[in-house]
Amino acid sequence: MIAGEGADEPVFSEYHLEKVWAPCFMIRRGRWKYVYVHGHDRQLFDLQEDPNEWTDLSGRPEHAAIEAELHALLLDRFDPEALAARGAASIPRRVIVAEAMRRNDTHWDYTPVFDGTHRYVR
Repeated sequence: MIAGEGADEPVFSEYHLEKVWAPCFMIRRGRWKYVYVHGHDRQLFDLQEDPNEWTDLSGRPEHAAIEAELHALLLDRFDPEALAARGAASIPRRVIVAEAMRRNDTHWDYTPVFDGTHRYVR
């Protein structure tokens, strides 16, 4: 892809972790970028004409075929409904963990402090 080969091969991205209540997906194929958040609106961008993604083309009749094609690729690889169900089932557990972390002042992005003068060979 970086060398310009296989630019028409779809590239997928998915996100459905903590703080996300609905599975999120992105497909990039050639000039097109399709974003789908399960249970919410879709987005379609022509990155050749609109590299900064200012104009959402989803729902427009002239782009219905590419939107449907990219959505079908997503459904071939993922089951958004099943992922949403698992995510919904995990909400009570995530709420408990979040509350425990708040009470203990614990953070997911915790970085221990270290003394660099003892870490490296000089």
